[in-house]
Amino acid sequence: MTDIEFDLRLPNDVTQLDRLSTRIEAYARAAGIAAKPAYRLQLAVDEFFNNAVDYGYPDGRAGEIAIHVRRAGDRLELVFSDDGDPFDPFAAPAPDLAGTVEERPIGGLGVHLVRTLCDSFAYAREGNRNVKRLTFSLAA
Repeated sequence: MTDIEFDLRLPNDVTQLDRLSTRIEAYARAAGIAAKPAYRLQLAVDEFFNNAVDYGYPDGRAGEIAIHVRRAGDRLELVFSDDGDPFDPFAAPAPDLAGTVEERPIGGLGVHLVRTLCDSFAYAREGNRNVKRLTFSLAA
């Protein structure tokens, strides 16, 4: 299959999440992406979008979130960027999973899950943007 790409830019507004999810689902279908990697892509995009909206703009300013996805052979590439405050989600240590859910601190599980479900991940601050790059295998 040839490369198939998807680009979307959205305001940093949680009401955009449904629109984003619908567009990612449509892209996955059009690109012929199997259910498991499509779910992993959706999970990563949802997690990063929510985190950007919830924590990236503490002063309430308007911002822009950009999502670029490309199917390249047996690999899916995601570039997620936002113009929120600088933050590297991958710098945090893995959460302590010992103990009950009630005993664990809130937060950190979403990014941890994304890290475990993708094949590679990286963060960079490029200009005024947080840029996260992930790859997912499409191989069976």
